[in-house]
Amino acid sequence: MMGILSLDYLLSKQGILKIAQLVILLVAFACVRSTWYNSFYAYGFYEGVTLGYSVTIILYVFLTVFGLPKRASFVNWLIAELVLDTLGFIFISTGSIVAAVKSYGVPILVGASVCGLLASYLLVVSMILSFVAAHRPQPAE
Repeated sequence: MMGILSLDYLLSKQGILKIAQLVILLVAFACVRSTWYNSFYAYGFYEGVTLGYSVTIILYVFLTVFGLPKRASFVNWLIAELVLDTLGFIFISTGSIVAAVKSYGVPILVGASVCGLLASYLLVVSMILSFVAAHRPQPAE
């Protein structure tokens, strides 16, 4: 069983960042979902973004742990992760700002927007790490 799994990614900086992003986004989703909110469209977008990006992170980590980057060498996985993080940053930061503006002082909604902004910060850190790794010369195999 250990020959199939590649747990090195989960122990790397990028893997730890992905797991932290996933946990924070699920907390933000749970905060918004557990309250009655006034502006359905603002928080509906925020729920969709947090849940959608959480599923995307789970799928990416799942594929990486099962070693797909080693089998599918025709995809540049460093650039794919950079694009994933960039799009996630754009959508999550936009949703978090809208959620913060529409929170109306409700503490749990403010907490959800703060979680989103924290996830945006982690996405920027992940983008920087992906960018540096993509521009580092890769060893020939």
